[in-house]
Amino acid sequence: MRPSPRGTRAARRLLGGLAALAALAWLGAGCEAVVDGELGTVHCSDEGAIGPPACPDGAVCSEGACVEQQPERALGARCERHEDCGALDFCLDPALFGGEGPRVCARACCSSSDCDPVRDAVCWIPDGGGSGLCRIGREVRRPDVGTQLSGAPCASHGDCRSGICDGGECVDTCCSDSNCATNAAACRLTTDLVSAGPAWACQTAARGDGGYFDPCIRNTDCASGLCATVGEAEETDRRCTMPCCGSEMCPAAPETGQRVGCAELTSPGSPTVRACIRLLSGDGVAINGVPCSGPEDCRTGLCIEDREQSQQFCSDACCSDASCGDAAFFGCRPRATERSWALRCEPK
Repeated sequence: MRPSPRGTRAARRLLGGLAALAALAWLGAGCEAVVDGELGTVHCSDEGAIGPPACPDGAVCSEGACVEQQPERALGARCERHEDCGALDFCLDPALFGGEGPRVCARACCSSSDCDPVRDAVCWIPDGGGSGLCRIGREVRRPDVGTQLSGAPCASHGDCRSGICDGGECVDTCCSDSNCATNAAACRLTTDLVSAGPAWACQTAARGDGGYFDPCIRNTDCASGLCATVGEAEETDRRCTMPCCGSEMCPAAPETGQRVGCAELTSPGSPTVRACIRLLSGDGVAINGVPCSGPEDCRTGLCIEDREQSQQFCSDACCSDASCGDAAFFGCRPRATERSWALRCEPK
């Protein structure tokens, strides 16, 4: 018995609906779809995530919903204000670092992979030091960019995702050891490798044997490659320390149990690097974004002034929006300091 046309149409509608629901299944736990006769808003929770599994291809998670990513909002596009750029990005003025040219959309980064999906964008550290920023490679003297990650073998700069091949191996910037999974590498201080001066990069060879807060005299005494004065200690009282994205990443001082904060290490005529070097009093409890009258109020020991208001608020060093808490309200943005510049958590 042959099915009736009406039955055939109903079966086709049912199969079509099941196929649509199956296509949505890969969106992952961070998303849900509202379906009422036709596909509605796709909701998401991974703020700033681009593409699957948070959102469909070509969409970005913004304020809880997947929205189409506009080409003009991509990294490297010209901008006038932060809102002209993507959810994770901000409008960067090259003059802040002594450069020239128009303002462009940029992003805080730990490694060049953080600049995806713009394949010719790399994680760049300014000559004055500081933290990584996603910039178009050809605009920061890295015209050839490939796909191989840090630690992979290479024959030229164009083989590497970072645009840097050194000694037959791709090298890239880092914020912690977690960025250096290849070839048992670790995040160590380097010089004239991924930046014009000192900067953190993934390296397989340790400088020395000194661990966190072990006494040291020179950088080569430390496994991390950094020997520094911590807090208000005498210049002769130097300790091995480590890179950080924020104060929560810094272990307490082993001998005293005193909390340690993340800050920029500066010295005359030398670029800055971010490390666990600020000793905290332990009295401050206010977290990022809470109004403060001084550093002693803040858990991180850092109280800064809002760019657009006269009030001060607690902040911290950061590597990305994820370092600052709720990415819908706080972002990791470049800010001038007394000697150089830094990335700081501040309201969007």
